[in-house]
Formats: sequence, structure tokens, C-alpha cells
Amino acid sequence: MKLNNILAIIANDYRIVRKVKWRILEVTYFPLSTVLIWGLFSLYSRAYAVEAGLIVLIVNLFWSFSQLAQQEANILIMEDLWTSSLRNTLTSGVSQTEYILAKLFMSSLTAVVVASVLMVIANAFGAPLSARLGTVVLLAGISLLCSIGLAVIIAGTVVMLGREYGFLSWSTMQLLVFLSAPFYSPAILPAAARWITEIMPFTYVFQAARAIATGAPIPNGMLVHAFVIAMIYVVAAWPYYFWAFRRAKKTGMLARIAG
Repeated sequence: MKLNNILAIIANDYRIVRKVKWRILEVTYFPLSTVLIWGLFSLYSRAYAVEAGLIVLIVNLFWSFSQLAQQEANILIMEDLWTSSLRNTLTSGVSQTEYILAKLFMSSLTAVVVASVLMVIANAFGAPLSARLGTVVLLAGISLLCSIGLAVIIAGTVVMLGREYGFLSWSTMQLLVFLSAPFYSPAILPAAARWITEIMPFTYVFQAARAIATGAPIPNGMLVHAFVIAMIYVVAAWPYYFWAFRRAKKTGMLARIAG
């Protein structure tokens, strides 16, 4: 693995994002508008329930951060497929590991920068984030791990199955967030469905986010559980990604989508 190859891909992705105006809008406008909408809602809802508004605001902050970290990596890959530039990248000596690492670095950096701005705005709306900054940073790190694992899994799936499965790049996170009980406790779900939330990557992140909003203590066990699940996703993602590439080469799908 060569650092120069990774840096070259990162530099190229940066030029693309800077050149294509809608990409800049996509990574800034939607997260910023979302936190502003829910920030204003939290101000309005204080007359009814202060904690409800803050829960929505803080959970959406982590949701936006996680989605941006995953989605940006996969959409950068889809742009390479749509423009048929993946073939040139892979035939230039860049390995599949270097390729995905560059995409993950670019998406993670974008997500961290945007989320930092969102956190300042959310804090101005009354979200008690600065008071528990250490916990917020820890949860952001766990969320990032979950998003990285998910991005790698989606990348492998698209390479193996073809461009028509590119919709997974922007739809998978929505499903996993829905199954992670973002705005309510999993305890209200039927017992038969509760086990699903237990294996979702963001369930405990959202539980901790709700605790921050309400000022409740966050058990260390919850954070450890969240970290363990995130690491399971990350560790499982890599062998799947390499297997998907081998499968795509064997079936000829890699040549078809890269050409």
C-alpha cells in the first residue's frame, strides 16, 4: 500500500468536489438547513417540552454526521463509476485498499468539518453539547466507525452487483437509522423486533444522544456496547469488501462497471 496513491486520489476527489458546485451544496446545504430547522423547532417546542426539542436536535446532529461520512464516500465511488474513471484509477497501480481508504478519508474529513459547524449552531440553540464535549466527541468517533464500516460494505456490494445497485449509497443509512430507534427507546417496540435494534450500529449512539439532551447519565456499558458493535461492523466490512472485489473480477462485473 502506497501513501502517494491514496493522496493522489484524495487530491482528485477534492478537485471534483470543488469544481462541481452541486457537490459543495450537497455536503453543506442539507446538513446546515436540517440543523437550523430542528434548532428553530427546539426553540419553539420549549414552551411545551424542552427535552423533546433538544432530543430531536441532537439526534439529528449525529444522524447528519453519520450519513455524510458514509454517503460522501459511496457517492464519490459512484461518480467514478458514472464517469468510467474507475478503470483508469485501478490500472494506474492503485490498489483496491488504497482506493477505498482515500474515499473514506475524504468523506470523514468532510463530515468532521461540517459536523463541527453544526455542533456550534446546535449549541447556540441550547443543545448542551459543550458541557459534555468529551462524550460528544467519543460518540462522534463511534458514529464515524459505524459509517466507515457501512461505506465499505456498500462499496463492495455495488462493485459486486453493478451500478444499478448504486441506490444503496444514499438509501441504506436511512433504513439503518430507522431500525436504530433514533427518537424513542427500543423498549417500546415489540419483543420480536427489539433484537433488530440490538445489532444496529447506531442504536446506542442515539440512546446516548437522547441522554445528553435530557441531562441523564450515560452508563459506561452503553458506550462500550456502542463501540463493540461499531468495531464488529468495521472488522466484518473489510473481508467482505475484498471478497466482493474477487467475486466481481471472477464474474466479469468489475470490468463491466469500470469500463
